[in-house]
Amino acid sequence: MSSRLPQSDRPSACTAGTRRLHVRIRHIGRIGRAVAASRWTRFAFLAVALAAGGAAIVPHRHAITAAAADVGLAAVLAAAVAAVVGLLATMQVWRAILAGLGSVVPLGAAAKIFFVGQLGKYLPGSVWPIVAQMELAHAHHVPRHRTGTAALLTMIVSLGAGLLTAAVTLPLALAGTDRRYLWLLGAVPLVALALHPAVLNALLTTGLRVTRRPRPEQPLRGRTVMAAVGWAIGSWLLFGVHVWLLLLPLMTGRPGTAAAVSAGGFAFAWCVGFLLVVAPAGAGARDLVLVALLATQTGAAGAAAVALLSRAVMTGADVVLAGAAAAAGRSHGRTSQHSSRRGSVPVGRRTS
Repeated sequence: MSSRLPQSDRPSACTAGTRRLHVRIRHIGRIGRAVAASRWTRFAFLAVALAAGGAAIVPHRHAITAAAADVGLAAVLAAAVAAVVGLLATMQVWRAILAGLGSVVPLGAAAKIFFVGQLGKYLPGSVWPIVAQMELAHAHHVPRHRTGTAALLTMIVSLGAGLLTAAVTLPLALAGTDRRYLWLLGAVPLVALALHPAVLNALLTTGLRVTRRPRPEQPLRGRTVMAAVGWAIGSWLLFGVHVWLLLLPLMTGRPGTAAAVSAGGFAFAWCVGFLLVVAPAGAGARDLVLVALLATQTGAAGAAAVALLSRAVMTGADVVLAGAAAAAGRSHGRTSQHSSRRGSVPVGRRTS
């Protein structure tokens, strides 16, 4: 008699892969809790993340300085403001989804969790922002699995909104000179369907079942998804404004066309960098796509200068917002401790 197991009794490759993924998720969770265990490990995490972010900028400091001189200080500062407001809108995407999952986080706490956690994207590997946000939110009584789910959904919604933005702006802006992007118009209904609450909930349930993570206590409602998508599209338009402001002093085409290419180009470049990760924070693939698209509005050298300045501005905005949120959080913590000693009851942070 053969000793081979029946086909149905053999562990499938899919099952083995799922087990490996589950073990990896648990391992990442343990690393995150170890990092958050003490103040020194948290400082070390931030220091390494900042060093990694700076490592992508410092080698190009002379080129960035030259590009900033060509564009002008006023344009760089205006672009930085647009980038900061765009990042605040991105935070609202995450906050709206987290509220839809059952945890309403105050604005100040949400800023600290989101922006300090986002510094992890400068580290190799795509999990560090999620791990950091899970640990930071846990201090505000948000379950780790819920924060992780919100982070993943934020990426999906931002990706979908970015594709929608690119699919509408690029074909219309470049139709007269470059018809290669007309195919993006056909992606609009597909992306819109993928962002439907029923589809998102089905994808979420399947993914959590495969990774053996807890299911959400409540499904995403249409109002939550609409709010998140609205904030996401707004963020892409604001990021487009920041690129457009850098491009204006160097452009040779019409301002309206340049604005559409800036918004759609930045969104499309981010989506490509997200899907084809070759470096932390999407560096590499994102910059190549952005330069190729901006070159339709200015020369190749000008497009490269704008892409390099954009990278520096976005990195600076990340650091400024993380620092401001962390400082505000420490100030609020000291105020709450002082109020507690005087016998008053601090605002409840229980969000679920």
